[in-house]
Amino acid sequence: MYRRGLRAFLTLAVAAGLVVGVTAPAVARVHAKAPPSTDGFDGKTIKLGVITPLTGTVSLIGTPLTAGNQLWWDYVNKELGGVGGKYKVELVEEDSQYQPATAIQAYDKIKGDVVDFQQILGTQVTKALLPKMQVDQSAGGPATLDSTWVKNPNLFPIGAPYQIEAINGLDYYTKNGGKGKKVCALAQDDEFGQAGLDGFAYAKKALKLKTGPTERFKTGEDLTAQIQSLSDAKCDAVLTVATAVDATAIVTKSIALNFSPQMIALGVFWLPVFAQSPNLQQFLVDHVIVSTQPGAAWGDSSIPGMSAFLKQQQQYAPSQKPDPYFAFGYVQGQALYQILQKAVKNGDLSHEGILKASNQVGTLKFDGLSGDYKYGKSAADRNPPRATTVFKVDPTQPIGLAPVGPPAASKAATTYPIPG
Repeated sequence: MYRRGLRAFLTLAVAAGLVVGVTAPAVARVHAKAPPSTDGFDGKTIKLGVITPLTGTVSLIGTPLTAGNQLWWDYVNKELGGVGGKYKVELVEEDSQYQPATAIQAYDKIKGDVVDFQQILGTQVTKALLPKMQVDQSAGGPATLDSTWVKNPNLFPIGAPYQIEAINGLDYYTKNGGKGKKVCALAQDDEFGQAGLDGFAYAKKALKLKTGPTERFKTGEDLTAQIQSLSDAKCDAVLTVATAVDATAIVTKSIALNFSPQMIALGVFWLPVFAQSPNLQQFLVDHVIVSTQPGAAWGDSSIPGMSAFLKQQQQYAPSQKPDPYFAFGYVQGQALYQILQKAVKNGDLSHEGILKASNQVGTLKFDGLSGDYKYGKSAADRNPPRATTVFKVDPTQPIGLAPVGPPAASKAATTYPIPG
């Protein structure tokens, strides 16, 4: 019943984002030799692939992400004339069903029809596609924040990695009443869960945490054993590395077992609808904080560009409501736009040309609404944002979350070594 209701909610509320566009560079027309036609570019239109779950449970994430991608390109196409002021962008969407095998079929189906990929959702899906992308010299934006992607030349990541979200969330907890208390972990038994636990392991040493057990789980399974184990261990806090698909089950089972630690969740745990649940609301308000990407609270006009974004959202997606996944998709569009602008200026929209352009953009900038991301002269030079924003649950806010302070990078987060 919950999932059917949530699908219905997202159909109506594939939400509005928190970030907006690159200002001065965005309106600049690129004067350069016209790029020759290539896969996905016929001299007039640039086609970008999207491989994401559009059906099934994880479409709760894939659908708003893709809508966020589309909003950005609607703005670029209709107000800026397209990339370079002249080349319109079209998204070619394929349903991965959140299954690596299905995603591989989708990639093979459209790889000759797109210049590159705007969005690839899922850590396991991205991992499955990478060998093919490396052979084809194609690239894409991972809708996943594992630090493993940072220095991979075939991927165009944005945002602070999951590991950084975990470190900063734990740092906030220890500095706000959690010092010396027992911190445990509950994580999905997959690559995403491991990414969060990698951050937990680093924070344990850097912050000198007193730790208890770590419990793993498969998506959709009964969580009685895991929650009872954490309760029996008398955990004061639990780093919760889970997507929104399992968030309700985690909270519901904790309530049923009378287990009420401080839950420190990563960003993908949250959906705005949770804050309005009569059964979950009070527990969430009392016991959950979310460490996620730096950004403004919805409608915060003190952030440059927020008012411009609201104008875009009202003009091109007026029926959409606030949603963090929609915001992420929008920022993905901004990132690839900056790379494609450089590729058009170079006169080369081939796979090789786009890879070259990614090493020439320097730093991807997002007007302070997502962390600026240093790309440098090669993927090896990349340095992701180290700041995140910690939110408390506040049902009066549009996305159900209110920042406890400005974006911040803990000392531990700044020293976390990005794998090469």
